[in-house]
Amino acid sequence: MNASKLVTVLTAAFKNKRNVLVKGQPGVGKTDIVKQVVKELGYDLLVGHPVVSDPTDYKGLPALDKDGGANFIPFGDLNKLMKPKKPLVCFQDDIGQSAMAVQGALMQLWWSRSINGHEISDHVIFCGATNDTKDMAGVTGLIEPFKSRNTIVSLEPSLDDWCEWALKNEMPANLIAFLRFRPKL
Repeated sequence: MNASKLVTVLTAAFKNKRNVLVKGQPGVGKTDIVKQVVKELGYDLLVGHPVVSDPTDYKGLPALDKDGGANFIPFGDLNKLMKPKKPLVCFQDDIGQSAMAVQGALMQLWWSRSINGHEISDHVIFCGATNDTKDMAGVTGLIEPFKSRNTIVSLEPSLDDWCEWALKNEMPANLIAFLRFRPKL
């Protein structure tokens, strides 16, 4: 789908608290479109980068309790996902580059909405972005349960959509004209 259709899909998904994974080539605007929709809806945004995360970041920090047992203490983003009082889109960028164990932890958050006894707020909506393995962007793939349990939409670049965006955002006219002249670039 093109960018304008993606805006429509994300808007409806976020309003209905539906998780969405956006797939597309590097640099086509996945992250910027998610940020735009979140801003237009007036929701809060939490951006994460699972490629530099550890499963502990999502399940909590192991710690001994006073009885000699162990618990997982929520910290960082997990702690933030437990507390929202208004809509919050938790956007995980470049999921396909992350380790399989991290994807497994994310899957628990997205679908179980709890991990190690820590409940995610009902105000949280999950969204992610990834490239395809063929895009040469370091993507090793997505674990099958993550793919099969999420709505996945593909963003295709569109020169017409980009030009419309460029005009609204006061991009240089000569840049727009050049890309119209040389659309493959």
